[in-house]
Amino acid sequence: MKSYLLHGKQDLRLEERPIPEVLPHQVLIRVRRVGICGSDVHYFWHGYIGSFVPKRPFALGHEFSGEVVEVGREVQTLRPGQAVAVDPSMPCGTCSYCRGGRYNLCENMKFLGSASCDPHLDGAFGEYVPVPAVNCLPIPEALSYGEAAMLEPLSVAVHAVRRAGTVAGQAVLITGAGTIGQLVLIVARAFGADKIVVSDIDAFSREFALQRGADAVLDPREATMEKEAMDASAIGFDVVFEATGVPSALSNALRLARRGGTVVQIGSLPADVPIPANLIMAKELTVAGSFRSAHEFSMALNLAAAKRIDLRPLITATFPYAELPQAMDLAVLKQNTIKVQLEL
Repeated sequence: MKSYLLHGKQDLRLEERPIPEVLPHQVLIRVRRVGICGSDVHYFWHGYIGSFVPKRPFALGHEFSGEVVEVGREVQTLRPGQAVAVDPSMPCGTCSYCRGGRYNLCENMKFLGSASCDPHLDGAFGEYVPVPAVNCLPIPEALSYGEAAMLEPLSVAVHAVRRAGTVAGQAVLITGAGTIGQLVLIVARAFGADKIVVSDIDAFSREFALQRGADAVLDPREATMEKEAMDASAIGFDVVFEATGVPSALSNALRLARRGGTVVQIGSLPADVPIPANLIMAKELTVAGSFRSAHEFSMALNLAAAKRIDLRPLITATFPYAELPQAMDLAVLKQNTIKVQLEL
């Protein structure tokens, strides 16, 4: 099979590799669609992401769907030919976090297409991927492979909104209108948010957010941004979702949250970030982190299958597999696009 392997900073190489063998509890997936995530871009552009530094070449790609082509001898729930969406997270199931229901924090998490575990597990930038059968959800005919490949980032957005406690009837600010920010917007609206304002430096992303249901958009580079935000929310926002990973955006989130409000940090920040932390005390803010997702994958599937959430408009560019380098370039540049996918 063909596989694009990350060898280092801005170094993707197309190589021939053996099709992986399937273990008794696994199925072999023929990848049909895979999205390029922000973490894939970080790995490609910087050679690492946060503390996850690759030790050897591996295939990126954790947002994917495909067709079951082989099943292990212990698998009873799936059959060859089925179309499935794949949850890329594989928690151990035995650590205290897993037993407590927060398996996204698993101490021994294995994750497809990531250097967060060692040995690294190849993702869907290769044509075939072996995965545990339990990680595969059959997708209905009404859902395309492209939409199914969006379920992982949708799960991240659903998890973030749930981390806020509730958004029903509340004023919401979202800083960052990339894929996750746009999905948080759609999920917050579906979960009953009253007013939603989106902030981003990119004009295309702001306009896209308006088309997806934002009540107003802001450019954080404008000197009047904070005044406009306060005017839009009257006394500040009940919930702020920070989806950029930019330190100044987190500072803005703390300033623009109302007294007693909630800030949910989704974006990956640098290790040391100066913020107006005294506001957390003085305004009695609740600050929550949101990392990946837990228990939301099937919820995301149900929301998409029922068309409560329409994922199709977010797929703004699709490339054939052979053009992965060009697709990655577009994902890096983020020019007039939200989600870039590869079709195999």
